[in-house]
Amino acid sequence: MTQTAHIRRIVGPTILLGSGTYFDFQNPEAAELTIEDVAYSLSFQSRFTGHCVSRRTGKRVYYPISQHCVIMAHYAAPEHKLAALMHEVGEATCGDMNAPLKAECPDYKRIEKRCEAAGLKRFGITMSNPGYIKLLDMRMLATERRDLMLWHGEEWSGTATPFDGEIVPIQDPHVAAQLFLETYNALREIG
Repeated sequence: MTQTAHIRRIVGPTILLGSGTYFDFQNPEAAELTIEDVAYSLSFQSRFTGHCVSRRTGKRVYYPISQHCVIMAHYAAPEHKLAALMHEVGEATCGDMNAPLKAECPDYKRIEKRCEAAGLKRFGITMSNPGYIKLLDMRMLATERRDLMLWHGEEWSGTATPFDGEIVPIQDPHVAAQLFLETYNALREIG
C-alpha cells in the first residue's frame, strides 16, 4: 500500500509565509498572518531599497524596516505607540517599494493599502489618527535622511523636523526581529 502525498495547489496571487500559512492578495482579510511573519519580514527588508550609508562611518549599512517601526513607536504618544509600530504591516507581505516608484504604481498602492488594513485588523489595531502617524513617519524620514543617506541638502518635499536621537542600524535581522517582537509584546501588555 502506497501512501499518497497531499499536494496543495495554490492558484492566483498567493505567497507562502514563513509561518507556513498562505497569504492571498485577492483576499488578505482571510490571511492567518502571525506577528512573527510581520517581525521577520520587516527585519529582513532594508529601508530605502538598501541604499543606506552611515554618517558615522561613511560605509553602506543595512537598516531594517522593523527598526524604523520600533524607533517610531518609541517617539509616539502612548495611545499611538502600537499603531506606529505596526504602520508598515502591509510591507510584510507586499515588500517595501520606494516611495518615488510607488507613486508611479497606483495598483500596487491600492493592493498594499488593502493588505495594510487587513493586517491592522488582524492584530486589532485601529489607526485612530493617521495624520499623526504620517507626521511621525515624515520626522523619521528626516532623521533617516540625516543619519543614513548621502544627502547634500537638496530640497525634498513633505519632510519634517528630524528627531534628536541618532539612528544606529541593527545589522543582524534576527536581532531586529527580536526587538520588534519584544516591543510588540510590551505594548500589548500595557494596552
